[in-house]
Amino acid sequence: MRYHTHIATSIAAGASVAVGTDVSFTFPYVAGIVIGSLLPDIDEPNSYIGRRTFGLSKVIKSIFGHRGITHSLLACGLIFYLYQLYSNEFMLGIACGYAFHIAGDFFSKRGVPLFSPIIKRKIKSPLTYETGSPSETIIFYLAMVSCVYMLYKYQLYLQLI
Repeated sequence: MRYHTHIATSIAAGASVAVGTDVSFTFPYVAGIVIGSLLPDIDEPNSYIGRRTFGLSKVIKSIFGHRGITHSLLACGLIFYLYQLYSNEFMLGIACGYAFHIAGDFFSKRGVPLFSPIIKRKIKSPLTYETGSPSETIIFYLAMVSCVYMLYKYQLYLQLI
């Protein structure tokens, strides 16, 4: 999934969480979602976030490969543990965005190694899309429409101020 689709789908999912729970759709929460939705791709030097890591991305890729441990439940669990240590809206957003990224890649044709480093085999949904394909473009626009709908239907935009 391309970075802008990760961001759009993660914000839409984060808005759904805010609508269905007592989580507030605040600026720190949304900013955290955006960062968290990009963070798993720190293992790819050519990714949006990888190009901004001053070489750290190359080191991570050389050790773990792309879509390795950073796309696992272990990494996701560590991010949620950090949220438990530093419980605030921004960290909650990072943790949610991270989980939403992995869920998005679970539906890609390449899948994700959910149980890495124990089991490195990539797992994917029976219903998949290909990165950069027209189906991903449709997912992006559906996420955008979903965001706008929830922002106005549930007046989430009032919480951003």
